[in-house]
Amino acid sequence: MSGQWEVVKGKNERRSKVPVPKIAVKQSENKSKKPNILNGVKIEEVLSKTQVQNLYSGNKENKLQEKTTKANDVKKPEKKANKAPSEPQKPKPPKSIEAALLAINPDEFSLIYERSKIAFSDAPIVWLKELTQFLNQKIPLEIQDPVFSSKPFGYPLNVVPSNIKVTIEKAVREAGKGNAQLYFDIALTSLVTDLSKGLPAVGYRFFLQYIALNEPKLVIENLGKHISLRNSYQNRANVALSVLWAVGHVSVNDLQSGLKVFEDLMLPLLDMKSYSKYIVKYLIELTSQEHESPLTRDQYLLILDTTFSSKKNFPSELQKDLIGNLPKLKSLLFSNKEKFNNSVELFLKKIAATTNIQYQNCLCDILVEIFTKDQSTLTSWNKVYSKNLLASALLLRFISKTDIKSNLRKSLKDLMLNFSTTNEELLLKRRKGDGLREAIAAIKAAQEQEQAPSKNTGVFRKLLSSLIFVLFIAILTEPFYRLNKPRDDLYLFRFGSKIGQAGIWLDSKLDESVPKPYYTQTKEVVQPYGALAGDLLKVAINVHDHARSAVSGFVDEKYPLVVASIDNYAPGFIDNAQGLFKDTFAKSINYYHTSVNYLQKEVFVGQLSPENIQRVVVGAYNTTSEKAIEYYHWVYQKVQTSIK
Repeated sequence: MSGQWEVVKGKNERRSKVPVPKIAVKQSENKSKKPNILNGVKIEEVLSKTQVQNLYSGNKENKLQEKTTKANDVKKPEKKANKAPSEPQKPKPPKSIEAALLAINPDEFSLIYERSKIAFSDAPIVWLKELTQFLNQKIPLEIQDPVFSSKPFGYPLNVVPSNIKVTIEKAVREAGKGNAQLYFDIALTSLVTDLSKGLPAVGYRFFLQYIALNEPKLVIENLGKHISLRNSYQNRANVALSVLWAVGHVSVNDLQSGLKVFEDLMLPLLDMKSYSKYIVKYLIELTSQEHESPLTRDQYLLILDTTFSSKKNFPSELQKDLIGNLPKLKSLLFSNKEKFNNSVELFLKKIAATTNIQYQNCLCDILVEIFTKDQSTLTSWNKVYSKNLLASALLLRFISKTDIKSNLRKSLKDLMLNFSTTNEELLLKRRKGDGLREAIAAIKAAQEQEQAPSKNTGVFRKLLSSLIFVLFIAILTEPFYRLNKPRDDLYLFRFGSKIGQAGIWLDSKLDESVPKPYYTQTKEVVQPYGALAGDLLKVAINVHDHARSAVSGFVDEKYPLVVASIDNYAPGFIDNAQGLFKDTFAKSINYYHTSVNYLQKEVFVGQLSPENIQRVVVGAYNTTSEKAIEYYHWVYQKVQTSIK
């Protein structure tokens, strides 16, 4: 292998068809023939060992510098990127709905409404959507409790500032009822959609709540859509509860709409644990409000069935509140004008179908009230008695323990005789109905109780008669234990003077109203008897005065001796007794004034007010005077007839 440098050509160059000039070939051949002075000389032979090392080391340093410069060139733009200006920090989200509402500018909210109203004058739905989206953006909160169970009633609409609430009310009012109804459906659908996606949806709640409170009947018209929406999200409790919460506000101002929502929308979910507590609370709130709308029989029974429900997830701790509202519902039931003749058998079947004693007593109480208000319903009970023996037995036991009116008790006696006859006929049959023995025993117990004298019978009457007797004795004996009191100040004589004044007043009235010839003749006939009565009264007064003077003399003579003997045997007894009597009298006066104030403010109001009582008394007096005149004419005619 020669030590000369050779040029190696590629295949493309060798295959190239371009002709090479001969002059260039010759020149290259001549150059190659010249001797190369460096041919075969090595670097190590020319340079020293240290220089060779420096040469190689320098080459390595150059390569390292190239690498470092490349690395620096790559890193420089990163430093510039770090020096880029930082983005502005996002505002912190509000902690509560109240805080978010306070941060909203009312003028900005109103301006959005005015602009959208001008831009879309023919599309009120767009106005409401713009306002709702604005509230959604300003209140980006995730609601953990979709029904706001820990908040007061009416939340969150009741915490909206008045200047913002005015805009909401104005927008809904100017949109019209038809658009409000349509937007309720749109907002409810959008609410559940955004909740399922995790988007803020508080703004929808304000409009849903406001429309449901003010237009309950419009919301109920599309209840079928709300039910299908509930079914779609039934497995997602927070979304379905939002639907119940939004539609449930119709019950605040409309009992019938509230019951419709309860029956169709909520009641099917009562078995589910996630919904049962809210549904029962809804019913408690619905029945505790003051309503004027009457209840139908089916509505009342629906509430009763729910109140005494035996379902697994029913919150028993809330049952007491429901039972407390039943008397109010009972009055709403009987404010209904429908007849209850056809309801007797239905209530009896309900009694037999349940084993809950409270439920049975409640149904029995309703039946007793039905019998009291309309005794013709007892005939309906008599007709269906043989088919409802067990329920009739339970009802009879309840009646025997209840204080009922005397007229109803008399009708029940006759009815039980009919029941006894029916029982004898049923005993003759081979197949005896269920509850026959219980019915026979209940009738027998009720009849025995009627025959036995009641311990409480006439207690009030005896007490009243005793008080009247004591008062009469006190008035008669007053002259003898109040010896220093003048005779004209005694109650007996004051009462007598009032009777005399009443007689004079009656005489003047009769003289004016009765024809004088008739009245004059009557006075002539009656005058001897009146004179005799006056003489007897004078004798009684004289006897009374002599007796009183005798007692007074005896007391004046013996009283000091009695007082001295008492002080001798029991020093201070009289003073203590007088002090005790004064304290007792003062307390009795205080209680008397308290009772009078209570009667004036709490009892004698309405139909028992003094004005009404006075009107009734005057009417009774006028009627009595008319009857007295008629009787007088009748007597006068009889006298004239007998004389002739």
